[in-house]
Amino acid sequence: MIRRIRTGIDIGSSKTTIIVGELYDSGKNIKVLGQTIIPSNGIKKGEIIDGELFSRTLRLGKERLENKLGIVIKKATIGISGSDIKSSTTEIEYKLSDEDIEVTEDHCDQIFEISKEKVVKDDEQVIAKEIYNYRVDDSGIMKNPVGKVGNKLKVNVHMIRIPKLKVKKIVETLNKAKIEVDNLVYNGEASSKATLKKIDKMNGVALVDIGHGLTEITIFKNNRLINTNVIPIGGMHYVNDLKYVLELNCEAVNKLLKEIKNKDIDENITISYLEKGESMTKIFEVRYLREIIDARTDEIIEYILKSIEASGYKEYLKNGIVLAGGVVGDYGILEKLKVLLKYDIRIGTTINIDGVTTILKNPACITGMGVLLTALENEYNDLQKINVENKVEEEKEKLKTVNKIEEKEIIKKKNRTKSPSKFKKWLGNFI
Repeated sequence: MIRRIRTGIDIGSSKTTIIVGELYDSGKNIKVLGQTIIPSNGIKKGEIIDGELFSRTLRLGKERLENKLGIVIKKATIGISGSDIKSSTTEIEYKLSDEDIEVTEDHCDQIFEISKEKVVKDDEQVIAKEIYNYRVDDSGIMKNPVGKVGNKLKVNVHMIRIPKLKVKKIVETLNKAKIEVDNLVYNGEASSKATLKKIDKMNGVALVDIGHGLTEITIFKNNRLINTNVIPIGGMHYVNDLKYVLELNCEAVNKLLKEIKNKDIDENITISYLEKGESMTKIFEVRYLREIIDARTDEIIEYILKSIEASGYKEYLKNGIVLAGGVVGDYGILEKLKVLLKYDIRIGTTINIDGVTTILKNPACITGMGVLLTALENEYNDLQKINVENKVEEEKEKLKTVNKIEEKEIIKKKNRTKSPSKFKKWLGNFI
C-alpha cells in the first residue's frame, strides 16, 4: 500500500521546524509522524542570507529526522514570510458581453488574470489569492456567480505577492539540502489552518504572529484572507535593546530574560557571564529591566494597532485577536493588548490531531503545524482527483462490459430468429 506522507518546513528567523505527517484511512484521518527543530543558521528576519550555511544545517536536520522515522524526505511544502511580502485588494469590473450571458468558471479565472495584469509586477509572484464580493450587473454581493445571467461582473481580488528572486533563492537552497520544493504557502494563511476555527474566520479575526524577527498580522473575514501585513520587528529586538543599553553580550542577555520571568519588580538580578574570556558579574534592578522591555512591547503593540487600523477592518473583528509565535507568552504583550483593546484576545493553540507532541502545541510551532496541514490538504486533494479518475475508469469499464453483454444478447436473438428459417429451408428438401 502506498503511504501518503508529506513534509512541512517553517523557516523562522531563529529556528526552522521540519514536521512530517501522514494521510491514512483513505484520507479520512491524519497524524504527525515526527518533527525536528534546528537553528536557522544563515537566516536573518526570515531571509536567507547565507544559503550554503542554511542548506547544510537543513540537510543535517532532515537526515536526522529521516533516520528517526525510517523514511526518505524528497520534497516539502515551505512556509514563507518576510518584510518584502506585499498585500493588496483590487476591485475589478469585467464586461462579459454586450448581451446578457451565463457566467462561467472561465469568466472567474479571467477576472484573476486581469487583476494580476493590473497589480503584479514582472519580478513578483502570487503565493495566495482570494476572490470575493462577486456582483453580476447591479446585483447584491454573492458567494458564487457561476450560472447567473448578466453582462458585467464585479469582484474584489486580494493577492499576496513576493519577489521571484526570493522564490528562486529558497528553491536553490532547499535543493542543495536534497529537498524539492513541492509548494510555497504564506505563513499567515498556513497558521490559520493550525489554530483558527471556521467560526473565527467567518466572524472576523486578526491572527498576530510575533516571531523572532518578524510580526505578521493576517486578517480573516467571511472565511477569507482579506488583509496581511508583515512588520520587521520581533523577539530579537528585546535582546538587541538589552545588549545595547546594558552593554552585555547575547549569552548574558538570554540569562537575564530567563531570570526576569520569576522575579518580582522590587528584586535585583545578579548575572555572571564570560566576556572575551574574562569572567564578569553585574547586578541589575528588575524594575529597570522591565522599563526597557516595556518600551519595546509598547512599540510592537503600536505597530499591531496601526496595522489593524490601516486595514480598514478594525470594526469587523468580532472574534478578536489570536496571538501566535515564540514570544507571545512573554513581555506582557497579551496583558497590555487586553487593557488597550475591547476585543477578545487569546493565545492560539495548535489543533489536537494524532501524534501532536507537547513541543508542537507551543504557540511557536503553530506556523510549522499549519505548513504541514497545508501539505496534507494538498495530498488529500490529489487523492480525491485520483479517486475521481479511478471512478471514471471504472464506469468506462462497466460500460464496456455492459455493451459486450448487450452485443452478445443481440447476436443470440439474431441467431434464434435465423435458425427456424434455415431449418424450414432444409426441411423443405424432403417434402
